[in-house]
Amino acid sequence: MNRWMLKRLALPIFLLITFIAVSFLVPVINPSYDEVVDYLSDENGRVIAAPPFTPDEMPPLGSDKLGRNFLLLLLVGAKYTIFAVLAIALLRMVFGFFFAVLYTFLPVFLGRFIKGLGESFQYIPLVIIVFTLLIPLEGAFHSEILPSNRYFFIQVVAIAAVTIPSLGIYLGEEMKLFMKSDFIQVSRTMGAGRFHLFKQHLLPQFRRHSIVLFSEQVSQTLALLIQLGILHMCLGGLKIANFGIMESIPVYFSETNEWAATIAINIQQIFLRPMLVVVPLALFALLILCVNSISSTLRRVLIEGESGRMAKKTEEERHERTISVSKDLFTLKQ
Repeated sequence: MNRWMLKRLALPIFLLITFIAVSFLVPVINPSYDEVVDYLSDENGRVIAAPPFTPDEMPPLGSDKLGRNFLLLLLVGAKYTIFAVLAIALLRMVFGFFFAVLYTFLPVFLGRFIKGLGESFQYIPLVIIVFTLLIPLEGAFHSEILPSNRYFFIQVVAIAAVTIPSLGIYLGEEMKLFMKSDFIQVSRTMGAGRFHLFKQHLLPQFRRHSIVLFSEQVSQTLALLIQLGILHMCLGGLKIANFGIMESIPVYFSETNEWAATIAINIQQIFLRPMLVVVPLALFALLILCVNSISSTLRRVLIEGESGRMAKKTEEERHERTISVSKDLFTLKQ
């Protein structure tokens, strides 16, 4: 890894590690980070504010409807958001690749049937499929039969699983085109079997292009999590608190405080408390920017060979600066 690559990767990787580290440290340093504050009072004991508090009343970002410090909630929820998104994208890539390999070597009639079946599901919004699969478990979570951490794991696996066929078919079609290359046909003529083609050709080809696909899967996963949050389905489960005096008004809260759920739950307060939506949305954008920056750098290094060209150019410039020209070459001596 050369100096050019280190400079490009240092900042985005540092930001991701910082978010994760702070997310684990906040509950240790401040165990009461999610303490519910019913009201704020002055020195005389007079009530001066009720939740949700403004940034002036509870700096720096205010609070949610329960009076909990909003910044601390976002920091704690960072690890759930980042780990869930990366895990879902990784599961999609790994199992989607093996699905694509099987799809590539299937008989033609069976491959056409699977492709047609997969294309028919593309007209159904993915969020509806995930919601339908997970809604029975939502009741088990609310009845405290299913713990939050186990529910979180099941949700991650389910979200990844429903997109594996479509991604596998997409990769499979690309693999079929790749298998029609001349050098592949020569390998088959020379007696290469399916395992040899997989190991020597398909796997290296997929590794080179998997970086770009991984960043795309991360972005799609983040969008899907927001859509699930709008349907009141959050990673780790959803908590419900009742407000109101004459009648009960349910208010929803995320069990893990992950960012997608925070955006979706507070979207109705965008005009009253814009910080509740704008801040997690900005963090979401920063997360996507970091992942895309890492992906772009690795693509330029591993696929396009940009790092080698930059290193060669730097070496040439250094060599030019060290060349000394003697004036004697341009002086006519008597």
